[in-house]
Amino acid sequence: MSSSEKAWKISLKAAGDGNKPAPKLPFFRFPPEIRFIIYRKAWAVDPKPHTVKKSGQLRVDYVKEQLSVVTKMGAVSHQMRIEAYSEFFHRTQAYFRWNTQMQGFSKHNVQVMTRMQGSFLLKYHLQHVSLHWPENYEHRLATLRWLEGLEQLKTLKIVISNGPDLENRKGAHYSVNAMRRLAVSLARRNAKSEKPFVIFEADRPELVDLWNGVDWFRSLVEDVANHDSEPSHQIIEQHLGCLNPLWAKSLAHRIG
Repeated sequence: MSSSEKAWKISLKAAGDGNKPAPKLPFFRFPPEIRFIIYRKAWAVDPKPHTVKKSGQLRVDYVKEQLSVVTKMGAVSHQMRIEAYSEFFHRTQAYFRWNTQMQGFSKHNVQVMTRMQGSFLLKYHLQHVSLHWPENYEHRLATLRWLEGLEQLKTLKIVISNGPDLENRKGAHYSVNAMRRLAVSLARRNAKSEKPFVIFEADRPELVDLWNGVDWFRSLVEDVANHDSEPSHQIIEQHLGCLNPLWAKSLAHRIG
């Protein structure tokens, strides 16, 4: 389906009935494909005022501004809310990463994660998530609860930064249980709606063989990775929560 066809279908859904006249707002006299171009321009937030000059990192208020702009667009009218939200979340991926290696920056990252978890806008509309698997148990539990509550989740990329801790039995036990809980949650979601497409990746190539050698992990990948539902193409134009612009550009290596 072309972008113009997609825009037209969404506009008809927003209007409620294709035979009814368009809303009286002059903006809706534009063709759907033009309106969607305007939406993409309107929700774009300039990162420069929110960038730390020395490090190039983005401040927490950048994410606040991103969410604020989209929320304001949705408050204009029912039709704009459906059209803008559909297009925005089709093209936006939430970048969920608790831990960072940047000294003094972890506090800001935790603030962003907390804000995204508390957003009703994301709870009901977010479709795409990139998750760096948390090492901290509390962070892991909070992340699982958040993922379970996302009603429109369509794609989930889980990036693993460390190898399997086979010597630390307690830590491995917690990690296994957390991943299995995620698998159960996705299976339950499948009974209610379309099952999200899930992939596992490693941020270093040497981790791929390590994780592929763990029996329980291979079984988990088979349970949750639905390759039949893999999108043929996915246009991700922007990220929420990606305070380091280099994170989204870093290479990842698929596991399984």
